[in-house]
Amino acid sequence: MRGLSTSMIVVITIVVLLVVALVVLTIFSGGIGQISSVTDFENSCRAQAQASCAVGTLKMLPPTWYNQVKISGQTTPTSCAQKFGTDCTSVLNAIKATQPTKSG
Repeated sequence: MRGLSTSMIVVITIVVLLVVALVVLTIFSGGIGQISSVTDFENSCRAQAQASCAVGTLKMLPPTWYNQVKISGQTTPTSCAQKFGTDCTSVLNAIKATQPTKSG
């Protein structure tokens, strides 16, 4: 009976350690993301800025604004902050200046 009790403790300990490891990896896995193209990256930045800077009086960029992203085909990672700036006013102005114009 004692052997079964010890085995149960070992199995429970292993399961708990695996769950803790999974939680830690999930929390700290926000490293460098991968985006397939420059256009996807810029569109993502535009959407984030327009959604967060236009909200009431908060006018704050999202925390993900500073995350490094590796764009396919490029060697150095970049962030929305590096591309468009770090305050809502300049970001929205930069977005307006770089938005493709509609023809027709």
